[in-house]
Amino acid sequence: MITWREELNIGIDIVDEQHQELVRRMNEFMTACTQKQGKEVIEETLRFLASYVVEHFHDEEQLMARSQFPEYEQHREEHERFVADVNALLSQIETSGVSVLTTIKLNRTLVDWLINHIQKNDQTFGDYLKEKNFKA
Repeated sequence: MITWREELNIGIDIVDEQHQELVRRMNEFMTACTQKQGKEVIEETLRFLASYVVEHFHDEEQLMARSQFPEYEQHREEHERFVADVNALLSQIETSGVSVLTTIKLNRTLVDWLINHIQKNDQTFGDYLKEKNFKA
């Protein structure tokens, strides 16, 4: 389980709320996996991610553009890779069905995203906004 910590907030309410919802959904999926129900909830989780991250990434990228975040392009490309990974997993499930492997891949994708993107890259963006005293 991933516990939301105050230091994960970047200081923009809408982004922080969206991150908290993503973590909540990740936790639900991971709980289902530990209860050997990951295969039952994987498609629902992927469909949620496929639609939810579009809204979240759009909001985040608009803030980056408005604040002239210097790492905007790199960050946007990471968003695109995550969407592609989620869509590839969803496509794999639609064509081949749910397997233990796809469940493991999604679990790994979500944990990697939290550790490497939200905790590092989004924090860099949050620090940039604080330094510029940018208000959304």
